[in-house]
Amino acid sequence: MTSIEKPLSYHEQLHMTIKERIVTGHYEPGERLFEAQLAREFGVSRSPVREAMKTLEQEGLILFDPKKGLSVYKPSIKDVQDIYQCRQVLESLAVSLACEHASDEEIRTAHERVLTAQKVYEENREDSAIQLISLNSKFHDAIILGSHNTRLHDQLEQMRALTFFYRRMNVEDRMRCKEILDQHMVISRHLTNRDREKAAKAMHDHVATDLRFLVKLLERDGEEA
Repeated sequence: MTSIEKPLSYHEQLHMTIKERIVTGHYEPGERLFEAQLAREFGVSRSPVREAMKTLEQEGLILFDPKKGLSVYKPSIKDVQDIYQCRQVLESLAVSLACEHASDEEIRTAHERVLTAQKVYEENREDSAIQLISLNSKFHDAIILGSHNTRLHDQLEQMRALTFFYRRMNVEDRMRCKEILDQHMVISRHLTNRDREKAAKAMHDHVATDLRFLVKLLERDGEEA
């Protein structure tokens, strides 16, 4: 039995654990999940499982069908295109604003996350992929926070869980992972120089490259738009 411990509430712990399993591929896209089975596995009642599932459904990681029940989100080309087109616009704006409004410390934090990610990539340990997903997200988060635009942050937060899901697909390809790190370094350099135009273009191109890679990946796996 998988142990669940406080101080977080049961449904918060379940939410974090199941979310991690989805993002890391422990649960396959499209796989059906059952509240009763999860409750037995974690040694809790069905109530916190149900609450956790509702949160995951709101984040887009769990889908509910009245006939089939609960299943893990399965990406489609159309969904990826919709989300990444939004990210292109919003994150390009975020880095442009960060060039103007971010403190020197916030800019250093973003850059340090790129350097740490490069080190993790070079070490190529068994857990490197998980670390790289986290550092990838933290780099983008640092830029978004550095924009000092609450509304912009809120818009991107709505796509956060699915964006994290797609990042797992990206880092599974080591060559693409290296390309991402190189692109992050370019963005970070322009941010450090507070060059709004170049930083925004670099971010736009970076997200566009992500989109092209993911579409090719889904096409290869037989997904339909």
